[in-house]
Amino acid sequence: MSRLRIGLLWVCAFACAGLLGACHKKKVEDVPEVKPETDVELGPAALQAAALTSGKPHLVERRASVAVAGVLEFVPNRVARVGPIIEGRVVAIRVDPGQHVAPGTVLATVESVEIGKARSDFLSSQVKMQYAERERLRQYRLADAGVTTGQNVINAETDRELANLEIRAAAERLHAVGVRLEDLTQADAGAGSGRPSTAMTLRTPLGGLVLDVNARVGQAVSSTDTLFVVGEIDKVWLIVDVYERDLAKVHVGDEAKATVIAYPDRVFSGKVDYVGGIVDPVRRAVPARIVLDNPDGALRPGMSASAHIFGVVPGAADAGTQMVLVVPKGAIQMIDGQEFVFVEKGGGKFNLRPIERGADIGRDVEVRRGLKQDETIVTDGTFVLKSEALREQMGKND
Repeated sequence: MSRLRIGLLWVCAFACAGLLGACHKKKVEDVPEVKPETDVELGPAALQAAALTSGKPHLVERRASVAVAGVLEFVPNRVARVGPIIEGRVVAIRVDPGQHVAPGTVLATVESVEIGKARSDFLSSQVKMQYAERERLRQYRLADAGVTTGQNVINAETDRELANLEIRAAAERLHAVGVRLEDLTQADAGAGSGRPSTAMTLRTPLGGLVLDVNARVGQAVSSTDTLFVVGEIDKVWLIVDVYERDLAKVHVGDEAKATVIAYPDRVFSGKVDYVGGIVDPVRRAVPARIVLDNPDGALRPGMSASAHIFGVVPGAADAGTQMVLVVPKGAIQMIDGQEFVFVEKGGGKFNLRPIERGADIGRDVEVRRGLKQDETIVTDGTFVLKSEALREQMGKND
């Protein structure tokens, strides 16, 4: 290879290296450097399209915030799970899911051989009682006429007492299989076919909403089956774990705010009404219970939920009430590792203000430095302003 050709190759190599360096330098220079106090301006059309929401920072009481997670459950004394107490077969369903019912409403009818036997025993005891009562009265009439003995009267009294005990025992057996005495029909009393009914009715002990129906006509059921769930869910329990490191911050009566995946834009309010007394040696946590308000039934037992519990700041109980300035989380944007808010200046102009962020307080964030309470900031739609600020800065760097 000639020296001339070698020289040309070296020239080309240096030229390529120079071009690559220039491209790399241009790429680095293209990254916008957003400086504090950068102003953003939107025209009337852009301002209307952005649909920004504004507000002022506000003061709240400084409280400890403990993040927890758990599962929603029914409040036990407000919900009933209804099912048969013996084996049988469903022959009729009287209610539908979502239906409001009063206490004692019949939910379903179930047939069972055991019910027929219990009814038959009760009816037999009734007949024996009637015979014993008639015999007792007859013996008293005979005694008044002087044609019977005192022993016969005593025997009649004893037979009546035994019949009374038998009828009470039969009534208890009826109750044990879920049949009420007032449910007995005319046929049970012997006025019809004489064949005791094998049917029993399932009734709700509580009023409220029929939350679930797990029964089908013809379905074989047993004492372990829950066929209906009835009650009210205007309040639900959120069962959570509070870890040992956070125990000093959580107390009964503390306010709580919860969210669920199904409704990410909603916050449900409640209070802590129980904190366990024993730390689990494996998880290093105690169970706690939050009672959440659920007026429209949006929260469903079985849902997972996360919450913040707001309690007393440890060590600050004697320092008096501490107030801190907060803004909504959506008001804050981060650029190059620095957090900013957009302060309104009027006429579509906004000031990009660096702040020092503090603790999260529910859906708000504490602002330690950089903002005053009387300043108006953008609380929703800040991503549009962030994009505009980066675009304007990029134009200045070109």
